[in-house]
Amino acid sequence: MRRERFERALETLAAPVDSLDCTADLFLQTFRVTGASVSTMGDVLGSATLSASNEVAARIDEIQLDLREGPCWDALATRKPVLTENVTALPAHRWSAFKDAVSREQVGALFAFPMFVGPTPIGAVDMYASTPAGFTPMQVRQAVVLADLLAKQVLRLSLASAADAPKEARWRSRRIEERP
Repeated sequence: MRRERFERALETLAAPVDSLDCTADLFLQTFRVTGASVSTMGDVLGSATLSASNEVAARIDEIQLDLREGPCWDALATRKPVLTENVTALPAHRWSAFKDAVSREQVGALFAFPMFVGPTPIGAVDMYASTPAGFTPMQVRQAVVLADLLAKQVLRLSLASAADAPKEARWRSRRIEERP
């Protein structure tokens, strides 16, 4: 059953999508998690939540974006998944502000998967479970594949959106033109 859900998510993200609004739901339906979110992070596309499966997932994402710390930032920095199977077992110094803020939520585990297109950082997919939990090696590989496909969709839609911007807003030049 889960394999079929992965195949459906793979099929969905392999074809061009018109919107990113429900992309977090693909991860929620594919993996045994309580919630998921998708965000852009960093300088290339800015930092924003693009999709969240529920309010808690959105809050977890916003906390990370506001504090600039947490598993998503680590996943982006290392270019590797960050699998936190038990949030309460984290060392006191690890993501101290994030850990304090997220302690108000019912979060037992966090899983962050970076999104890159080649060397370009796009953002991250963040999933949480309400109780301590883990991902199997197969689930990690599947989440990496889906995050990679989603990164391409995010970049494609961002470029399409920029192309639709008014011409005068798109091209700015600091060149001084001579006037006759």
